[in-house]
Amino acid sequence: MDDCFLIDGNKRTLFVGLVCVDVLNLVSKFPEEDAEYRCIDSYKQRGGNASNSSTVFSLLGGAAEFFGILADDTELPFIQNNFEKFGVKFKNSVVKPNKICPRTVVILSLESHSRTTLHTNKGLPELTLDDFSKNISLSSSEYGWIHFEGRDNAHEIARMITYVNEINKNNSTSIFTSLEAEKLRFAPHLDKLDMWKLPDVLFVSKEFARGQGYTCMEQAVTSYFRKVKNGAVVICAWGEMGAAAMSDQSGLVTSPAFPPSEILDTCGAGDTFIAATLFALGRGKALQMAIKFGCKVAGSKCGVQGFNNLKFNNVLAEL
Repeated sequence: MDDCFLIDGNKRTLFVGLVCVDVLNLVSKFPEEDAEYRCIDSYKQRGGNASNSSTVFSLLGGAAEFFGILADDTELPFIQNNFEKFGVKFKNSVVKPNKICPRTVVILSLESHSRTTLHTNKGLPELTLDDFSKNISLSSSEYGWIHFEGRDNAHEIARMITYVNEINKNNSTSIFTSLEAEKLRFAPHLDKLDMWKLPDVLFVSKEFARGQGYTCMEQAVTSYFRKVKNGAVVICAWGEMGAAAMSDQSGLVTSPAFPPSEILDTCGAGDTFIAATLFALGRGKALQMAIKFGCKVAGSKCGVQGFNNLKFNNVLAEL
């Protein structure tokens, strides 16, 4: 069993990255340009990759914390209250005055199951190592795992992971790290900064892998595994095909997808997969079992609008 990622259940998992506001519009079919349509439903929720993952991790029963930049505008109370609602700690996050919270408008089509995303970010600063080191105490044994969302501040993310790795050298118990490579524009930074060799676990999205010419998850995982450090794990979710992963202990392993009977909302499915897989790995589960759990939880998410009504009791019973 791949039990090298087992962490103390009392320690928190920290999710580092973006929080924004999502406005989701559910339509029967995708609208034509310059036409007027009525939405079946419209709802607002807290979004952002790391933010979503922290929500799901908490819903699964894990101790979750989010760390990022919060804009001190009219959306701040909503974001703070929503973190509290889902039991996600966030008090260490940095609040920036005179900034505007990023916003995402999402169009969900029931006919095609497509998800069209329109994102607006009017200059909210990205995190720096200085923000991280001043606000996150790594010497207090609070954290068992730190997950980083790959963003445009790649240089600072590399510095943050390196900082954690250096702290680990002087600690009896290491803090595990993971990194998400979702967007293709992150790829040059991985090469330039040699970020492949920094995290213990690398999550690669279907979009990222296909953008680099890979046609299936097995091919992508096998190739990326040659780039990571010894002992590291590579994981790639591939939507309706499931997920693949590779480690020294397990070799190449795969899991099928577990789609719901009716797909309602795929927004945050990838973030859900990451959270659930980390949850399973942190409990010492084998890599194949961990990605299977991730696929099952992500499938459950796709059958529910938003995160408010997510229930994982049946899936948790299988873990």
